[in-house]
Amino acid sequence: MREYLRLLHLPTTSCILAFALIGSTSAPVIYFDRLLWLLIQLFLIGGVAANYFDELIGRPWHTTMPRTHLWSIGFVALATSSFIGLYFAVTLSFEFSLFVILWAFITLAYDLELFNGRFHNTPSLALSWGSICLGSYYLQSLMLTPRSLLLSTILGCIAGQGRNLYEEAKPYSRDGITSSPESTKFAWTLLKTLIVCIDIIALIMLSYRLLS
Repeated sequence: MREYLRLLHLPTTSCILAFALIGSTSAPVIYFDRLLWLLIQLFLIGGVAANYFDELIGRPWHTTMPRTHLWSIGFVALATSSFIGLYFAVTLSFEFSLFVILWAFITLAYDLELFNGRFHNTPSLALSWGSICLGSYYLQSLMLTPRSLLLSTILGCIAGQGRNLYEEAKPYSRDGITSSPESTKFAWTLLKTLIVCIDIIALIMLSYRLLS
């Protein structure tokens, strides 16, 4: 059970949800039922499916879970997440299906390194995470604005920088190697600080909208 929970990667998953909260709470009006289901949708695709698929390629987190479990849990999470998104598309706006398709595609192409790993890179992750903010805003307002595009671009760039830090910090973060270079330890510390700051900003924005 510990390995199953470990693969949820709670720090990065919390950041995905924080991007959704920031996008949603920056909209003029918030529909909290939409927000709740969106958070469930993104947790399933970003916290479960993406991480379980990622473990299929080279076992980066050194788990001993059967591959059938990884495939099954990953696809069930992806399918359930997509179903929630398509429900929004049918009942609210068909255009939201574009976000659903994009998130499903990036999840498969990035984490399973499809197409010879062409999408397993920083720009793809930045696009995916930036679109989380944009899609969250759109789900609330059913429209896009220059401000929402700018905010999503900024958060996408932050996510891309976070991936670069993560790649640099891998030896220390995954294996806890105490002899890692100072630059690696610093990258890991900076990444954790960045995640905490994003989470705090999202909670502040949510609290403000709840109380206003």
